[in-house]
Amino acid sequence: PRGGVMGLMKAVVSVRKTVKMVKQTPMEVLDSLPVATDPSKLAIMSFLTRLVDLTFLGGEKFLYLLLLTTTKVVHMTLLHGLFEMSATSLTDLGSVSLFVMGNIDTAQYIEERALLMQERLKSEAGKAKTFVNSHLFVFHHVKPLQSFSKQFLDGYQSGMRT
Repeated sequence: PRGGVMGLMKAVVSVRKTVKMVKQTPMEVLDSLPVATDPSKLAIMSFLTRLVDLTFLGGEKFLYLLLLTTTKVVHMTLLHGLFEMSATSLTDLGSVSLFVMGNIDTAQYIEERALLMQERLKSEAGKAKTFVNSHLFVFHHVKPLQSFSKQFLDGYQSGMRT
């Protein structure tokens, strides 16, 4: 894909802006986000969450696209309300922010917000991915492994059900 250095720089800037936006959004606002019902927004979000997965699997060649789609999904959640995979997209942002910015405290903050959002959503489809991503990429840096074995089991069981 095209993009090169300019595409990657735009993607890094997008990650930084999105992280700043999430950190500046009060917890009360995140807790009160409505569930999105607009069919066109739901379709866009479904496409973008699949694109995030595909670009991740595509490797470094698609890195800038991974960063841009991750931030777009989080933007859509903050602007239009909760989608089935909103908590998962927030965990993706936490992982990406650790990769791009190298700040474990910021990544942990975002991941904890994602877990709270996941509790509110009660979405079985996103539960497994939310738990696995948050613990695989961020929490293992700051928490002992024994502390999240129950969440890994919950995520595994949720994934097997969906």
